[in-house]
Amino acid sequence: MTRRYISGLLTFVATIFAVGQALALETLPGEPEIGDRVEAPCDQAVPSDEPLATGQVVAVDRAAGRITLEFRPIPQLLLEGGTRIFLVKDPASLKSLGPGDKVRFEVERNGRSFLVTRVENSN
Repeated sequence: MTRRYISGLLTFVATIFAVGQALALETLPGEPEIGDRVEAPCDQAVPSDEPLATGQVVAVDRAAGRITLEFRPIPQLLLEGGTRIFLVKDPASLKSLGPGDKVRFEVERNGRSFLVTRVENSN
């Protein structure tokens, strides 16, 4: 009796699981087919039509091409503001910057780090 009960219960659970999987693959009316979906890349740079991020220079390391910025939250990249060391794409752009300068900058994700692609002095 117990074997028959357990066998029946396992068959029922397997059927429910299979039906659930089949329903999960079904598309809803008006929903695009699975092959038509466009996946948005996760490591995407801030679009150029977005306003530049704002911050203040804490330190500049021209030789290493790095800048330390205290910044406000950057939508889509860094949701919390703070202080961070950024690599700079063009170290020549650091020439006119010094600690205390207010800047506007564009940043993109570069793997696990962030890269400043454009920086403007806004003093």
